[in-house]
Amino acid sequence: MRLRGTAVTLVEVVIVILLLSILAMVTVPRFTKATDKARESALTTDLQAIRRQVELYKAQHGGRGPHLDEKGKLDAKNIPARLTGRSRPDGTLDPAGPRGPYLCEWPANPYSPDDVAREIRVGTDALPPRDGTTGWYYNTHTARVSANSRIGGESLDSIP
Repeated sequence: MRLRGTAVTLVEVVIVILLLSILAMVTVPRFTKATDKARESALTTDLQAIRRQVELYKAQHGGRGPHLDEKGKLDAKNIPARLTGRSRPDGTLDPAGPRGPYLCEWPANPYSPDDVAREIRVGTDALPPRDGTTGWYYNTHTARVSANSRIGGESLDSIP
């Protein structure tokens, strides 16, 4: 009586590889969709928080947005500092000021490259340019922050 060996045949190996490939084809897109949903959720949360805090800043600074310095001049580079730091009622940045901080930190746009994800572009257009040169777009007429990434956030432009 001859015993069969325990070696695996080529056909069995091919079948296992085929089954693993099918399993990967089914699960990988689900992970990709989950990542996209997490990014969109993070962006939505960040935009809502920023927009609420900009409104609070304006209310506590006599209607003046965080894009204006104490003299009423455009000071776009200090928008994050005015929202994450403390200030006086006239908008002067002051570590001992009675107003703020409004945000713990300035968030990064999850759809933007790391080197520009926290940067802000200012302008007067109703919608951001979506050119990806910065993570955020700030409209100086409306004091509204939007995502400026090439993808992600298009549906959030209409959210208050």
